[in-house]
Amino acid sequence: MAERGRGAIATFVLASLVDAVGTGCFLGGSALFLTRTAGLDAAQVGAGLSLAAVAGLLVTVPVGRLADRHGPKPVLLTLLLIRAGGFALYALVGSFPAFLAVAVLLGMAEKPTSPAQQALIAAVVGDGERQRTLALTRAVRNVGFGAGAGLAALLVLPGSPVGLPGVVLCNAVSFLLSGLLLARVPAARPARPAGRPPARPRLLADRGYLRLTALNGLLTLHMALLSTGIPLWLLTATDLPAFWLPVLVVLNTVVAALAQVPVAQRVRDAAGAVSMLRVAGLSLGGCCLLLALLPGMTGAAVAAGIAVTAVLALTVAELTQAAGGWDLSFRRADPERQGAYLSVFSLGVTTQTIAGPVLLTALVLPAGAAGWAVLAALLAVAGLAAPMLVRESFREAISPGRGDHSEKAPESLSGCPAAAPLNGVSG
Repeated sequence: MAERGRGAIATFVLASLVDAVGTGCFLGGSALFLTRTAGLDAAQVGAGLSLAAVAGLLVTVPVGRLADRHGPKPVLLTLLLIRAGGFALYALVGSFPAFLAVAVLLGMAEKPTSPAQQALIAAVVGDGERQRTLALTRAVRNVGFGAGAGLAALLVLPGSPVGLPGVVLCNAVSFLLSGLLLARVPAARPARPAGRPPARPRLLADRGYLRLTALNGLLTLHMALLSTGIPLWLLTATDLPAFWLPVLVVLNTVVAALAQVPVAQRVRDAAGAVSMLRVAGLSLGGCCLLLALLPGMTGAAVAAGIAVTAVLALTVAELTQAAGGWDLSFRRADPERQGAYLSVFSLGVTTQTIAGPVLLTALVLPAGAAGWAVLAALLAVAGLAAPMLVRESFREAISPGRGDHSEKAPESLSGCPAAAPLNGVSG
């Protein structure tokens, strides 16, 4: 690979690390800052963040269309600048209306950032290095989150010279630095020049891509399981000591950081990507079945062993879902509307972050072991259905009257080789 390409990948990785340190710092100290410094109560914080998430959902696709018209780089840099300014404004918040305004602004800038960055990575590094670069950025983000959380622990200590406002200012600085780093990468040409109307049907009419989005979104339930489902279940339904909770999170973080790149590089075609999604669904199902068994276990060592195994199964699902989802989101997208397609694909993940904790706390946890068993079946079926859903999605993409904007559907997505790639997309 050319020196310029290696430099661009290093820049993307470093920018992601800086971004993650700031985000980890904010997540580690935001609850204290918003309640003690900004004077908000828990209900106000929850309401504001929920409205911010909804606002982000509404603007993600329009921002993706802007990336298609003007190129992903200027759009991404603008989003990072808005986020830097928004977190700086957080330090001045002293009332609920002010918090709500800033939170909604940040929500509208946060949700479109990931698809814009993915589109820029794909445009700059090319198809051959896209998967590896996405995996590297994700791996260093896990490291950055941990480092940022440690920084937050120092900032919230009594007597800290910066104090609680430091957790939001640190995040503001991280977005500014990340933007300065990304300003150095080459500009990518717009996928569709301004003024030229799209030649193909409306994106939201592409039902095959929407089904892929829904499948991937369901499989990202590993996020809510790790942050909400597993901690609450261990605390309320088992006798495991509370110190196991951070141990399990650290275990997930370390394994994910070390294994994300090797796992992602195993995906070389559509069949490989689908195999990853199948493994993700089955692994999540296994994780949920293990959690269902936990309350009946006697002995702390046995219960701890099952909890560790469940989190390892969840981590396998996290790694494989990311690898398969990245590949298919690009491979199946219309290259002239890549920004919009990736934005739609990200909506599945965003929806899961909103609905996932509610699903777990309102339905699964109250039902106990039976709830976990039902969820295990749902996730396993989703994984097993991946070949059929993807095959139909590819066939719809090349059906008469829709235009050909993806690979041909492989004859079998249950393990045989994929068809020759179209549009230069080789995964």
